[in-house]
Amino acid sequence: MDVTTDPFTSEEICEQATGNAGALSLVLLAYARERGESLPEVARFAGRIFAPGWDTERGKGARVAARWAALNAVSCGSTLQRLTGDSKRASTTVSGWPTDEDLAFVGLSRDEADALFEVFDPIATRLGLRYSWRRDGDAVEMTFEETDT
Repeated sequence: MDVTTDPFTSEEICEQATGNAGALSLVLLAYARERGESLPEVARFAGRIFAPGWDTERGKGARVAARWAALNAVSCGSTLQRLTGDSKRASTTVSGWPTDEDLAFVGLSRDEADALFEVFDPIATRLGLRYSWRRDGDAVEMTFEETDT
């Protein structure tokens, strides 16, 4: 192979990176479960680590937070279904991740893997927003809204 030219297309790199990001997220939970840790708390811990990286979005409202949450979910393998709302209240719906194959590979149930959606709770709190999420079949809706204070 001649490595003086790029042997990988941007599409190949992006596809591989997406797979790696999604798999590593699930592996983190599988590791924590093996050690008897609370999976939602592990996700919230990750959220507390990531939250300072969102400081540039503080004060930009719920729609901006929902958009970034959707982008993060898509970068792990989800498909964006919907993004609606405004600066006061916004929601995004993603679907398709993790797949049954992904779950079987790491040995997690869907309920266990869903703990990952808790990652956005401490991020929202840092941004002065309230966050909630819910699964409906293959889709997960994440909602961000201004707090009453």
